[in-house]
Amino acid sequence: MSVAKVIGPDIEELIRENPRELPAALADLHPVDVAELLEDLPREDRVLVFEMLPAEQGAAVLSELHGESLRLILHEASTEKLGPELDRLPADEVTFLLEHLTQRQREALLARMSPRDAAEAERLLRYAPRTAGRLMSEKFPRIRAEWTAADTLEHLKRIDPEVETVQSLYVVDEHDHLIGFVSLRRLLPAPPARRISELMEKSLKTVHPETPQEEVARLVSRYDVHAIPVVDEQNRPLGIVTVDDVIDVLIEEQTEDMLHLAGAPVTHEATDSYFASKPWRNVRARFNWLLLLFVTETLTGTVLRHFEGELAKVVALAFFIPLLIGTGGNSGSQTVTTIVRGLAVGEIRLRDFWRVVAREAGSGFALGVLLGIVGFGRAMLWNSSNVPLAITVGVSILVIITWANTVGATIPMLATLFKIDPTIMSAPLIATLVDATGLFIYFVIARSILGL
Repeated sequence: MSVAKVIGPDIEELIRENPRELPAALADLHPVDVAELLEDLPREDRVLVFEMLPAEQGAAVLSELHGESLRLILHEASTEKLGPELDRLPADEVTFLLEHLTQRQREALLARMSPRDAAEAERLLRYAPRTAGRLMSEKFPRIRAEWTAADTLEHLKRIDPEVETVQSLYVVDEHDHLIGFVSLRRLLPAPPARRISELMEKSLKTVHPETPQEEVARLVSRYDVHAIPVVDEQNRPLGIVTVDDVIDVLIEEQTEDMLHLAGAPVTHEATDSYFASKPWRNVRARFNWLLLLFVTETLTGTVLRHFEGELAKVVALAFFIPLLIGTGGNSGSQTVTTIVRGLAVGEIRLRDFWRVVAREAGSGFALGVLLGIVGFGRAMLWNSSNVPLAITVGVSILVIITWANTVGATIPMLATLFKIDPTIMSAPLIATLVDATGLFIYFVIARSILGL
């Protein structure tokens, strides 16, 4: 059980009886525990407790809040309280918090911050959302190639305490162009007279401010770096994006992909917190997607009406419809999830289109053979005298699963080709499409084998 849950009842008692003792009671708690504690308190008490925190602790707690609690604090806490706390946070975190506010509220908070920190936050806000410019911190260590190791260590003693990280030191020339970097691990044991030009590594990955945050996260993950520099067109460093920001991006992207694959609406509130979204807004967002699936599902009814005569002649055909469309839909859903994941992590590319389709079609054929034998056996158990019906079921399963796997592989890759997010090709959508086409395949095969 977390510390916050253990002390929660005591805090509620302090709020009612002696709120002035709150700072002392919370002083030794980790910011994560204080944030969790606020989540568990009634809405009316959250702002009260937050207002009682010292500025340093309040800033740390603010960076750990999410969803409804974060919005409540940002909208209800006083600007006199929030301004000094934002000064203590990295600029990229400040811009993230300011995104939750209206322009008027944003300006009021910026006015309460120090001019330097407010100016940095305003510069980052000029970059488009979900880009490297919004994620970067402008405070990072710059050194010169002609410095010695001793010069550099002396420089680090005087460095801005708000610098994001000193794990890598970025080397610039006399024109402020980025020419390399030196890791602190390599610098510390170097002889004092050793020059940075002899220690630095010239090969490093960079991004531009307009680079999408997904691409930044992919580069950090692929090259296993703790930070990546953001440069302008002249290769002058503007800031760095650190791995902690990338982790937040990966969590956000994974959440969006999961919602897309489930056919659920992706909204800012939905990706932030379950309780952050208003019920009516959630209903409205889901309605549009469910309506699309509903209309698509009517194709199944259209197919059934078209083959109404065949069903009337062989009523037993209807017994196997749930089995066939369920198996096909599940197979297609598995395939689309696998392909979307491969596209997301860069394991599958457009040049692999035919290779992927052939691979999934082959897998579908193998699965279809195995499940078709099972389906044939099941049909024989139900009616051992009707072998043609059992053959129809077995062959249908084989063809439908092969078709479902092919569709599940093709559609996400076509979406990528046309610059559409492949996760929008969700499992429910693929399953619905396979339902209708699978039924058509089933009745065509039944008409051929049973002579209907």
